[in-house]
Amino acid sequence: MESITGIVLVFIGAAITAILGFVGSVIGMGYAGQAAAGVVGEKPSLFGKMLLMQALPGSQGIYGLVGAFLILNFSGVLGNDGSLVIATSTGVMYLVAGLPIAISGLLSGIYQGIVAASGISLIAKDEANTGRAVTLAAMIETWAIFGVLISFILLISING
Repeated sequence: MESITGIVLVFIGAAITAILGFVGSVIGMGYAGQAAAGVVGEKPSLFGKMLLMQALPGSQGIYGLVGAFLILNFSGVLGNDGSLVIATSTGVMYLVAGLPIAISGLLSGIYQGIVAASGISLIAKDEANTGRAVTLAAMIETWAIFGVLISFILLISING
């Protein structure tokens, strides 16, 4: 039972890491998409710039996916022939190691979408503001990247 619990915790950690990143991206892209749809209705020529702004919060979902893959890979679950044994305490470590990516992805995805939506309004007023709008939204991305970095450091520190 001990080895099954450890593997289940690894799966839970990978799932939480991916799901929270996905949710952050979905919500953030939703905010930006709503703003972009209003602008494109009035100025169809801005569609490409609006799409760029909407896509920015999508990276957190990618980070969550990468984090889940890293957890499964570092734990040895990927490519396992069924004989893998993971202690419960080690499973907990893998679960906890995914939390920085998961939480920073969730929150930064949401807030990046809010900033991107404001940037969309900025671009709608003057297309010359596109670089500024992208930069403002990209600043929030920094925290998701830090979450990836901390999770990676935690993962390489686990001694099963």
